[in-house]
Amino acid sequence: MSGHRTTDLLPRREGAPARSDALPAGLDVRSLAAAIPHSVWVISAPGTIVYANPHAVRYTGVDALAAGPSGPAWVSIVHPEDIAAVEQRAAIAGLAPEPFELTCRISRADGSFRRHDVRVAPVFDNSGLVRHWTATGTETEPIPATSDEREPAQARHAEIELRHAQKLESLGRLSAGLAHEINTPIQFVGDNTRFLADAYQDMLELLLVYRECLAPDLEAMQWSERVRRARAAEEKADLEYLTAEIPAAVSQSLEGVDRVASLVRAMKSFSYKDSTEPAYADLNEAVKTTLTVARNEVKYVADVVLELGELPDVRCHLGALNQVFLNLLVNAADSLKETSERGEIRVSTRVEGENAVIVFADNGPGVPEEIQPSIFDPFFTTKKVGKGTGQGLALARSVLDKHGGSIELHSTPGEGAVFTLVLPIKGVQA
Repeated sequence: MSGHRTTDLLPRREGAPARSDALPAGLDVRSLAAAIPHSVWVISAPGTIVYANPHAVRYTGVDALAAGPSGPAWVSIVHPEDIAAVEQRAAIAGLAPEPFELTCRISRADGSFRRHDVRVAPVFDNSGLVRHWTATGTETEPIPATSDEREPAQARHAEIELRHAQKLESLGRLSAGLAHEINTPIQFVGDNTRFLADAYQDMLELLLVYRECLAPDLEAMQWSERVRRARAAEEKADLEYLTAEIPAAVSQSLEGVDRVASLVRAMKSFSYKDSTEPAYADLNEAVKTTLTVARNEVKYVADVVLELGELPDVRCHLGALNQVFLNLLVNAADSLKETSERGEIRVSTRVEGENAVIVFADNGPGVPEEIQPSIFDPFFTTKKVGKGTGQGLALARSVLDKHGGSIELHSTPGEGAVFTLVLPIKGVQA
C-alpha cells in the first residue's frame, strides 16, 4: 500500500493459486459503491488511490480522478501517526488472501481526523503478487457539534462530571460509616461460622456415641448402660443449647450476608455515573438505596420513617436525584446533631396530578428566617469550615430545574424543616 515500501508490502506467496478480480459481466460495481454510506477505496500496489466512491470523496476531499493518472497516495488520507501500523498490517496480509481489519484515523475535508474501522482486502494477480487493495471505512468517532451546539453539550457534560465528582465526594465522606456498616455483619458472620465449626465437632462426637451404643457387637451391654452413655454424651455436648443456637447462628449469618449484599448494591447503584439521556426509574427504590448508603450518618441521631406511596416510574436522571436525596438526608442529620434529643427524619412520596412529590422533613432546629432566601445560593452554608461546601442545596435546585420540577423549603425555627420536591412524571417535554 505504499510506493516507497512496495517490495516489503507485496511479497509473493509461495504456491499461491492464481486469482482474478474479474467481475461478472453487467455488474455495475461503481453504482453499488456510490450507494454505500461508507467510504470505499481501491488502492494500487504502489500505494496510489485509483478509485474512491462519492462518500469517500465528500468525506476526505480527495478525488482519485481529479488527481491525475498517478492518483493521490493513500498516506495522504491517513493520520501520520497511524501510517506505520497500517503498513505493518498490510505487509502481513500480503502473505495471505484473507481480508483484515484495523482502526486508524482518516482525514476529513476540513483537515481534521476522525477514527475509522477499516476493512482491507488484498487482491492477488496470477503470479501471486498483490495487484491492488480494496478498502472500506466506517467512522466510529462522532463528528463534533457546531459551536452553537457544542457549548450546551459541553456545559451538560461538565454538569454531569461535577455531579459525579460530588457524588464520589459524598461517598468519601460516608466511607468510614459504610466500612463500619459492612464490618459489623461480617464480624458476626465470622463469629457464627466459628461457633458452627465448634458445634459441628460436638454434634459429630455425639453422633459417634449414638452409633457406638447401637453397634451389634454390644448385645451384652444392658439397655440402661447404653442410655447412660448417650445421656452423658448429650450433656457433654450441651445438646439443648446447640439445638437452640445453631438455627439462630445460621439465620444471623444469612441476615449478615444479605445486609452486606444490600450495602454493595446500594453503593453500586448510588455511584453509577449518570448518562446524558433521562430514563424511567423507581424513585421509591432510589430513596431506599440512598438511605442505605447514608444509614451510618443518620442512625445515631434520628429515626427514619418512610411513608412511600404508590409511584409510577419517573423519567429522570436517577444519578443526579440520588445525589439530591443524599444531600437532604445528610443535611437533616447534621441539623439534628445540634439538638440534645434524638430526632426524626420523615420521607414520603406521593402522586399529585402529573407530578411525583418527594418530601424530606425533620424535627430539628429549623432554618432561621433571615437566611431562608439564601439557602439555595451556591456556596452558601451555615456549617463550620471544612464541614460543607455550600453546593448541596444549590445542586439540588439545579437538578430539579433541569427536570422541569421544583424544590421548596418550609421551615419554622425550632420546629424543623420540610423540603418538598416536585418532579414531572413524564420528564421535561421537548
